[in-house]
Amino acid sequence: MRPTPPYGTQRLETSLRPELALHLTPQMRLRLEILQANILSLEEMLSLELQQNPALELIEGEPEAEEERASEEFSVDDFYPHNPGADYEEAEKRPEPGSQCTDRSPLEEHMMLAITQEFSGCETDYRIARYILEGLDEDGFLHEESNSMAQALGTTEEEVERVRRRIQFLEPVGIASRDIPEALLVQLETLGYNEESTEIRIIKEGFDALLQKRITSLAKILRLPTEVIAEAFETISRLDPKPGRNFREIVCRSVQPDITIRYREGRLEVAVNESPLPGLRLSAKFKEILRNPKRFSSEEVEFARRKLESAQLFIKGILQRRDTLHRLAQNVLLSNYDFFSGRTSQSTPLLMKNMADELGLHASTISRAVRDKYIETPVGIFPLRSFFAKGKQNPLRSKLSAIIASENKDNPLTDEQIAEQLTRMGLKISRRTVAKHRLKLNIPDRFQRKALG
Repeated sequence: MRPTPPYGTQRLETSLRPELALHLTPQMRLRLEILQANILSLEEMLSLELQQNPALELIEGEPEAEEERASEEFSVDDFYPHNPGADYEEAEKRPEPGSQCTDRSPLEEHMMLAITQEFSGCETDYRIARYILEGLDEDGFLHEESNSMAQALGTTEEEVERVRRRIQFLEPVGIASRDIPEALLVQLETLGYNEESTEIRIIKEGFDALLQKRITSLAKILRLPTEVIAEAFETISRLDPKPGRNFREIVCRSVQPDITIRYREGRLEVAVNESPLPGLRLSAKFKEILRNPKRFSSEEVEFARRKLESAQLFIKGILQRRDTLHRLAQNVLLSNYDFFSGRTSQSTPLLMKNMADELGLHASTISRAVRDKYIETPVGIFPLRSFFAKGKQNPLRSKLSAIIASENKDNPLTDEQIAEQLTRMGLKISRRTVAKHRLKLNIPDRFQRKALG
């Protein structure tokens, strides 16, 4: 019989627990970075890769001249830095392709600095924070679900939420929130308000009334004097409902479309724009090393092998990017053919999850594919993301958006009138529910829509 351990002692135990997780390999990460880059950023990535990898070459000059040059004698030493003990090691420490791209919005530039300072002590947290940053929209909201992000990162929802929570308290406070109420609650928490405060109760229990400035209704809901409600209104009005909006660029940057939709023989067709990119090929000299490894040292062979593999991955990433963007744009065209042909002025919002299912990809991959990219069409140039609904939308929100899009701009509909129309369409909901979903879609109320014209 095992003796009872003395009081106060501790025992260390080990146990095995099966766990299924998906981790991003360096190859997968490079592919996603290439997919996410717009054409201008991809040019920078390519330039950096050409500097770092001598196994990747540009196709330039006449074919005959290229053949003659490939047959010339060469020395493998030409491909090593002059001081292998120092320069080459420094070259290997350089950031991965894409990490030096500077084609970011002001919000991205600000947040990159903030998360680098906040998470520099933990590589895992920094990786999660970078992923969250990549998913923010122009207002600073995060629409991708935590379980989806956790799956892509090979971590847990709890870890993603923990990092997201820390990001929310960086400047601008409320960044990476899911919606306006959450952003306001984070800002109030920063100011020292607790769960029992009137301000937080207004947002949690009477947000619809807050939007319509119904002080009397809120006083009844919260059972508080109207003077207290009015004072809380003043505090809430000083908060920022969209933390990222102050970082929007005032001056429009020139953009280069990544995708073009144009007429050909009377029909619209899709083309992926890669004209700024030069032709690429693998170095014939490096391939020769692998074909005849006995003629070279083991270090030379290993160097050639690694560099050729890296070059192949980069070229393959560009080809996969082309294929993904073409398939994605083709689906956007089919769903909005009447809009692109000028037959209607209203596009059909698409869901990233549905698009991912159709293309056999992950929703986060679609999110990266549409990020910072523009599409040129016969009716104008648009951000590719503008054809996708924000967040996880449902049929009710799609119909609500369509009703508001077709309303008389000089006399917008009230939430009650919208509710009546939805009821006639078979969706029986209350005015309060309309206001709730309208808010989720970041659509202003009737008076604000009228003011905007």
